[in-house]
This record gives sequence, structure tokens and C-alpha cells, in this order.
Amino acid sequence: MHFQWNWRLILVTLFLPILGFIGTASAQRSLPTDTVNIAAASRGGRIVNQPTVLDDQKEYGSQNLIDEKIYSADGKGSFGWVSNHYDPINMEEVVVGFAGNESKRIGRIVLNPATYVARERWAKDISLEVSDNINGPWQNIAEITLKQVPEWQEFKFLPVDARFVKLRFRTNYGSDRAIALGEVQIFESINTEKGIGGTIGRLESAIAELDKWRKNQLELGVGAAVQRVSTPNAPSSNVNIAAKSNGGKIVAVSSVFESERGKGPDLTYNADKLIDERVWQKEDKPSNGWSSEGFVPGQQWVILGFKDDRAQPIGKIVFSLMCYQPRDRWARRVEVQVSNKAYKNEDDLKSFRTIQTINLASVTSNQIFDLPPTEAQYVRLVFTANGPGGVDIPGIDPDVNSDRAVALGEVEIYPPKATNSDLDSIITRFKNISSDLKRLSRTNPELAALEIPEINAATENALLDTPDKDNPPKAPQVTPAQSAANTRIKTARTPIRRP
Repeated sequence: MHFQWNWRLILVTLFLPILGFIGTASAQRSLPTDTVNIAAASRGGRIVNQPTVLDDQKEYGSQNLIDEKIYSADGKGSFGWVSNHYDPINMEEVVVGFAGNESKRIGRIVLNPATYVARERWAKDISLEVSDNINGPWQNIAEITLKQVPEWQEFKFLPVDARFVKLRFRTNYGSDRAIALGEVQIFESINTEKGIGGTIGRLESAIAELDKWRKNQLELGVGAAVQRVSTPNAPSSNVNIAAKSNGGKIVAVSSVFESERGKGPDLTYNADKLIDERVWQKEDKPSNGWSSEGFVPGQQWVILGFKDDRAQPIGKIVFSLMCYQPRDRWARRVEVQVSNKAYKNEDDLKSFRTIQTINLASVTSNQIFDLPPTEAQYVRLVFTANGPGGVDIPGIDPDVNSDRAVALGEVEIYPPKATNSDLDSIITRFKNISSDLKRLSRTNPELAALEIPEINAATENALLDTPDKDNPPKAPQVTPAQSAANTRIKTARTPIRRP
């Protein structure tokens, strides 16, 4: 138990500087709420009014809305609440109150429309209102539209004080007989202005940002199979960050093939053909690929950059040899080098380091290689052998099948593989931390008022009732204003346990 809480507390503390800048930009839109459903009958929630019930059958009574059960296809659970009529003028209403008739500061409601009646009767549009008095006046705080699916549907709103919460049912999905709803859950808002509440707010902002990033990754297809470059019209499941269409560029090249020597580079063999997402084939507008002028191992190279000259994480590279040159000029061995130094001239070539040497087969299909995940502003391809190989003649360099050129058809570069499970694991850890802090804010109000960085190891050991024998705690360094609170907490010796 001690280890589990300890690493979470440390993780929160370490992430505070990171969460700080997220909180500055987005804390206002982060509306954290507690995890306890205060509308549940088991926690003192109650239905205050007496809404109509279908044919006065108690199986469809309004108490089903707060019984923490939901109707399922196997017939288990409760049937939910179903009204005895549907009138868009004299609308049905359900009023929920809380334990001890207390006023609560609420920020979230969760509804499930699943009931044991035809789906046309399921609630669709609901007005949400609050009041401190059962007789009103009532304040409208949200207009809710439910989907016609048997799922939990969450709605957040600005924190508001409420002794009573009214659900006014405006429409259903097409029935004139009744209106129905399965379950209601209501959650208190968390004050983010001080103490642990502020940390929870920043954590939930971070979780929202991670969720957004995960969705973007999935939309871009990061981690899925790489598509063949020879079929550019196929739906891409990944982002080729080297492609010209994605901002990729050729930064420098050692040389370009001269179709007629002495007449200068033939631009139909220029290096930009490596990133045009096309390969040579017998068609109306083929891409010749890139070819060098002459070939000496290690002296022919191409430098690729990314959008806005920014460093990018890379983890996969794809080569296609299909180009308008004979096979004895096709690249056979390539050193993949990276650098994060701005390239200005050939003196900057010294900043490149090799991360992998790749041997290519003399085939027309794509060849895919995983790279050690790294960040690079520039990728340099250095060609050290061409042709199919197999030349074993005294006095002839086996790495040179042709000294006329080295050639390549297309290059693609992809970010490291990011899987759903990796992102889910990170998000789940943050959610667990947030849940622990929410529970802590309920069970230890005095501790919750302190800022997380001031809960040092000594204070934590006193709270846990499991002191570290190998490293006895030193007196906690707290301000005079906090010393009395810490003393009371230590005396109480309230253990912190995972739920």
C-alpha cells in the first residue's frame, strides 16, 4: 500500500511543472467533478416530487431513476421510470434532492435512457434546472439532448449551487404515449481555486489533452501498417512526414545525374523525386526517382528535412528502388544518419551521426525498416553500395556495380509506432491519480487544503501509519500557518488507502 501511494504522490509532484502550463491555458475549461453519485438513494438522494407512472405500475416508478441499476437486454436490473402520458405542453418533471436536504455545488450529470419500453418513448430533449426551494424560482442551467442508445451519457456545466435539481422532459423519440428514462447520476463540482483541487484541475486538463492527442493519433493512423508507395491512391494508415505534401523537403544533395555529361544536371532525376509519393512505372507521367552523377561509396548522399524545419520523432523508413535506371545502379546499402543542427554548408555534415545501416534487396517491392526511435531535424542518407552485388573480381570494389550513378526511387519516413494500449496506459495512470486525490479531498479536508508540493516524505509517512524504518522521517518543513493542521492530521493518523 505504501509503495502504491508513494509513487503516485511522487508522479503528481514531478508533473506539477508540466501541468502548470496546461492549467494556465486550459484550467478555465477544465471542470473537474467528484466521483461520488450524490443522487443515489444509497447516499441519501431522493425523488422529491411525484411524477406520473405508466398505468400506476410500481415496476416503472421514479425511484428506479436513483437505484443505481440499469435495464439490460437479459431482463436484469430495473425497468427505469416511465411516465403515464406525454404532453409537450404540460411537460413531465422529475425533481431530485440530496441527503439531509443539503445544498450541493454540482457540475456534472450523467443519464442513461435505457428502459423496458419501446425506444420511441425514450427521453430525448431535457431542460435541467436548479433551485434552493422546492417551490422555485428555478434557474435553467443546461439543455440536454440524449442519444437514442442504451449508454451512459455525460453532461458538464458551470458549477452551481443546488438543493433541488429538476429534469423537465421536453421531447422523446416519437411516441405520444409516454416518456422514459433509465437512471440519473449527479456529481459535485471540485473547487480548483486552492489546495488539491487546483492540482486535480490541472490533472484533468492534462488528461483531456492526452485524450485529444490520442484521438488525433488514431485519426492519423499512427501505429498502423505502412502503405505501399507504389499505390499512392490507397488510403494511408500513417503519416509520411518526409512527403512533400506533408511539408517534407530536400535540404541538400551531393549531385544530380547528367543525362548528357557536361550539360548539367537533368532535373528529371532531381532529389525531390524521392518525396513526390510516386515511383517509376510505365505510365503517362512517371517519376524517374533520384540518381547521382557518378558513384563513389560514401560520397553520394541526400539530406531530407521536415515541415517548418522542425525536429520530428522518427521510427520507420521505407525505400522503393523503382526508378528509371538499370539495376546495377540501384542503391544496395544506405547509412541512415540524423542531426539536430541547422544545415548551412558541408562543414555541418560532421554533426550527423549514423543510427542504422540498411542493406537493400534488388527488388521492386517496398522495403520497410524499423529505426531506433529518435528525434531528428534532418535525416541524411549516405549511399555506400549499389547494384545487386555478387561482383568478386580482383581489383574491383565489390560495393560498386556501376560507377556511373547510384539511384533510388522513393523514401518515406514515419514517426515511432504509438499503440492504443500505450496511450491508454498513460491516461489510466493519470485518471487513477485524479481519483485518489478526489477521494483524499473528501476524507481529509485539512490535508486537501495543503498544496501538494508541501506534502513531503515525513508528512506522508506520518499519514500512512507505515513509517520508513530505513530512512526515519525528518521534521516536515511547513509554514507556521500549516503546522497546527499538520499536527492534527498526524494525531489522527488517518491512513491513505487506494479505493
